[in-house]
Amino acid sequence: MKNNQNSAQRLLEISVFLGIGTLIITYIVSTTSGRVAPFIPIISEMPFNDPEGSIFGIGLGISMFSFLILAQVFHKIFKPLSKEIDSNYENMNDLIRIIATLGAICGIITVNFNWDTYPILHGITAFILFTSFLIWNTFAYLVLEKSGKGNSLRKYAVYAGWMFYVFMAIFSVLDNQELQKEEGDFFYRMNNPPTVDTERSMYLNITAFCEWAMVFSFYTSALTHKKELEGISI
Repeated sequence: MKNNQNSAQRLLEISVFLGIGTLIITYIVSTTSGRVAPFIPIISEMPFNDPEGSIFGIGLGISMFSFLILAQVFHKIFKPLSKEIDSNYENMNDLIRIIATLGAICGIITVNFNWDTYPILHGITAFILFTSFLIWNTFAYLVLEKSGKGNSLRKYAVYAGWMFYVFMAIFSVLDNQELQKEEGDFFYRMNNPPTVDTERSMYLNITAFCEWAMVFSFYTSALTHKKELEGISI
């Protein structure tokens, strides 16, 4: 019987399904308790209270740490493939490893330092997390595509990730501008995250939807890399 105890493929599955499961459980606990608006919360507004805060921080923290390990594994996998493409990709592979590692570390910080308590730290690390994961996913897609290992689902997941990332940024700015007119404070949203009592504008709802869609595109893309990890131990 094949031993999967130290399998990189198994670690990928743990990272993805633990991440998805944590988000779903956090959503259910926070909304059914009446502490978070069921439609449609920004992911970062869900863990303001316990027990959902602990579930969120621990679950996603482990998921992010797992990806940090996997980033090192993928660097080794992409090394010969990048070398075959050209020297630029070979150099980019080293840079992408650093970006992915930084993103995972920022992700661990993001999920454990909540928006309501540490707005600046949370905002900066969340931005680095999302951007770095998009960059890593794009690089992985390009390397595998150019190496004859293309995957249609991976391609659409990468495109969707960037699309929802851009839309999230646009509607977040529009929401902020609307609040700035009402409150006269450019940083009002950053310092006042939405709560269950917040009147949710269309811009805020679309921002939240795009964030959820973007995150699930990350997980979808990640699962398409299972084949590359087949037979690899950590």
